[in-house]
Amino acid sequence: MTEGAQRQSQHIKGRTEDQVIQLDTDESKTMLKPNQQIRPLLPNKCIRDFALKLYGMNVLKFEELDSFEDRNYHIIVDPVINNNYIKDFSKTGYVLKVLNLRDSKTPAFIEAQHSILEHLRRKNIPAQEVVQNVEGRMWSLQGVTNKSNEINSRYIFHMMKYMEGEIAITKPYVPVTLFNIGKFAGRLQNALEDFDNAFLRERVCQWNLAECPRILDFVFALKSKEYAQLVNVIIKEYIKEVKPVLGQLRKVLIHGDLNENNILVKELGDQSSVPQEKRTCDVIGIIDFFDMHNSYTITDIAILITHMSTECKCMDSLDAGGHILAGYLTESKLTAVEIDILRTLICCRIAHVVVMSGYTLTMDPDNKYVSSYVDRYKPLLWKYWNTSKGELHERWITILKEYGMDNLYNV
Repeated sequence: MTEGAQRQSQHIKGRTEDQVIQLDTDESKTMLKPNQQIRPLLPNKCIRDFALKLYGMNVLKFEELDSFEDRNYHIIVDPVINNNYIKDFSKTGYVLKVLNLRDSKTPAFIEAQHSILEHLRRKNIPAQEVVQNVEGRMWSLQGVTNKSNEINSRYIFHMMKYMEGEIAITKPYVPVTLFNIGKFAGRLQNALEDFDNAFLRERVCQWNLAECPRILDFVFALKSKEYAQLVNVIIKEYIKEVKPVLGQLRKVLIHGDLNENNILVKELGDQSSVPQEKRTCDVIGIIDFFDMHNSYTITDIAILITHMSTECKCMDSLDAGGHILAGYLTESKLTAVEIDILRTLICCRIAHVVVMSGYTLTMDPDNKYVSSYVDRYKPLLWKYWNTSKGELHERWITILKEYGMDNLYNV
């Protein structure tokens, strides 16, 4: 723990137990309950069987992709496919996706996902293409059997063409790359403004940043009392600073998970003579709309800045937001109220990730992908919390001036 974190920890320890926030227990507002296992229990040996049964594909090889709640498999298949609905063979392969137990009970959810992908492609935003199964359907509900050959659970299966590109986390977070990611986020938000879906509009999402106080239901999963207490303090800050101004914020259907593993990039031009750690990239696509919900546009920006603040080896992680905002502001604008609450929202997102990652590990302790989130985001939580709003804004404004911008609101 850093010296600043130690000081903050000592300050928090002095708070009394009666300051812990009490939550509304309305179950209709909580998507996930403590000790609820929803990730599909799916033996690897059955992936080939389902690919053949549902899509007429003979799998040559496959690997499981990272995921919190679902199961996703990148599969490479034989070019000879027994499926009349597949006209164009994808040389890069396909992604067989298995929804978690909760979402598999709501077919409207997967249909909404497919609708947004089609909408974005019409807007010239690169998005994945859904693959029809042998019955011409976009998804199907399938029972998965246990060792006794009895149906254990039923999950929704669907497939998409694999989208080429490298995830952002595999590339250095240099200023140009962060600027381009911010610019793409602005384009994406503009494209979503005229999209509507009745199901997503009413959906209650576990990762909705505007509902972040509900993470306190899961704070028991944190092994560190200091972090648990810090999360309580951050949520108090949200209730004090953000909640009163929610009525002044713009609200649309947002992506909800603009993180370093959902943004696909490629290197710009020929950079063979440039050291790996200095190569710049542009965004070529966005994946994973499974946390999409109706919320405030500024929360998507807070989520993006949070996740792109990690792994910043060529700059201070607090400066990542400045370059992202510079790119974003070339496509869209922010209001004074949105900027004013941005730091608190970033702290809330980090706390959200740390808490829910810790909880997920209690249910799935071997999930290395989730474990990496805990290790990387805990230090970031202290760093942002120990940085004042004024200091953060000054850093960002200094960076914006390098791009010829005068303020944090528009160009």
